[in-house]
Amino acid sequence: MKERGNETMNRRVLVIDDNEAIQADFRKILTPTATVSDDLLAAEAELFGDAAPAAAGVDFELVTASQGQDGLAKVREAAAAGRPFAMAFVDMRMPPGWDGLETIERIWAEFPEIEMVICTAFSDYSWEETIRRLGRTDRLLIVKKPFDHIEVLQVASALTHKWNLQQQSLRMLTQLGDLVRERTRDLERARDDLLALNGQLVLARDAAEAANRSKTLFLANISHELRTPMTAILGYAEELQDHMTARTVSDAEREALETIRRNAQHMVRIIGDLLDVSKLEAGKLSVERIPCAPRQVLDSVVDALRPRAAAKGLRVSVVWSDDVPATIHSDPLRLRQILLNLLDNAIKFTGEGTVTVRASAVGDGDPKLTFEIEDTGIGMEPEVLERLFRPFEQADRSTTRRYGGTGLGLAITRQLAEMLGGGVTVESRPGRGSRFRVVVATAPGEGGIAPVTSPATSYPAEAGPLPATAGLRVLVVEDGRDNQRLLTHILDRAQCQVETVDNGQACLDRMSGAAPAFDVVLMDVQMPIMDGLTATARLRQQGCTVPVVALTANATEHDQAACLAAGCDAFLVKPIDRRELLGVLGSLPRGARPAN
Repeated sequence: MKERGNETMNRRVLVIDDNEAIQADFRKILTPTATVSDDLLAAEAELFGDAAPAAAGVDFELVTASQGQDGLAKVREAAAAGRPFAMAFVDMRMPPGWDGLETIERIWAEFPEIEMVICTAFSDYSWEETIRRLGRTDRLLIVKKPFDHIEVLQVASALTHKWNLQQQSLRMLTQLGDLVRERTRDLERARDDLLALNGQLVLARDAAEAANRSKTLFLANISHELRTPMTAILGYAEELQDHMTARTVSDAEREALETIRRNAQHMVRIIGDLLDVSKLEAGKLSVERIPCAPRQVLDSVVDALRPRAAAKGLRVSVVWSDDVPATIHSDPLRLRQILLNLLDNAIKFTGEGTVTVRASAVGDGDPKLTFEIEDTGIGMEPEVLERLFRPFEQADRSTTRRYGGTGLGLAITRQLAEMLGGGVTVESRPGRGSRFRVVVATAPGEGGIAPVTSPATSYPAEAGPLPATAGLRVLVVEDGRDNQRLLTHILDRAQCQVETVDNGQACLDRMSGAAPAFDVVLMDVQMPIMDGLTATARLRQQGCTVPVVALTANATEHDQAACLAAGCDAFLVKPIDRRELLGVLGSLPRGARPAN
């Protein structure tokens, strides 16, 4: 084997022929020695009429064998030594051993890559017979004796070169196969890593979803546990305020009672914010789009907050543009919540000066309604504005200590505005105040289930005489003693006939008579022994058509839907607003509703 460039060229040739003279001829042609001059070789060619053989220096490495068996043995030895033959010249007749075809068959059975040349002076086998035994292949040639020296040299050069090219291709294919296998292993490892990572992500997602469900359930339970006592706190505070109008009380007593009521309402708002954030994160907060009057919504917010502003010596002004439509399609409860949050913040962070609300319509054909709430308060630094609408964040800790709050209001406000087809932006400078700009859509659109109302997010009831409830027979199903007494007190003052039981089973027992003993049932939802939804469903199964009003501290759309599905006629959220309660009772049919 010879080096050529960076690769090894194999020019090893095997001659299998029982005639030593033929072997010598192959040597002279393929491996001329330096002891034989070129002139002598030329003279020989001229004398015998043969063409001049190859010049000295042609680098074939020749090995000879006299029989087929010996040839196969030398092929094996060469392969074992790592020096395989590139080609072989095989004589056809080599008695007494194998002939040329059998020799080639046996060699190819073990070393099919060797190039073969049959050397024969006779037509011992037809070409068809040769092909039948050796197969159709491009590794076989036939050279007739006596052969031409140049022909032998050309055949040897071409076939060894071909063998080297094939081996080079095989090596490249092997290398490529190794690369492919290595790359495949890399991809398989990457796939396994991705599968493992995906499995970890699935576990993390499941854990996050479980944690989110736990958080939602926790917030719902906390809401229920807080709203229930708030019913008694707010209810009795309002009752005491009513009694104050009938007698003379000191300013300190009046201020103490107002403080109780104001802080209780603030607690209810915080509870509502927590539930809203939970529903927003879960994608379960929905809005509706119904006809509503924007002036009425804003006026109700301003009226509710004006006393607070007056207590701080602030002036609240509202400027209406002539282009504001009298009616828009939106969610009045959520719109009120947005304005209430922004105006409440403006009053909270303004020590002196004014708070101004400007309302206008922007755009033609399908305008958007814009509210600008501008104050002369403390203002904010630019870096504060970047995180202002993130949940649970405020300007800094000193702001929280000084002004209070959870940092939820603005996060909820922006998301609600986006759900109403708009958004919220803000401009502010430290010490110069802030201006919030709210945009909401006005055109009709698809909406979800109407949100549950509560005193913190519902319109104040119109002043005037109470609904006609005199003589109304009411069964109060409530396990909380304080709320029982409060509801009884409110209903007694409304001239209703009241009876109380403390669980759903007691309600069923009391309602078991043939004729309805009551005109309406106030049904708490969560109670021991039997809950309110089960009791209501049982009443409907028994054919009872007396109206049932659900009372619950669970204030979600799901809870409302569950109450209505159980057969309730109305749904009130704790803490109960007494005017709203009496309004609902006065609107229901007495005795029994028509059967479905």
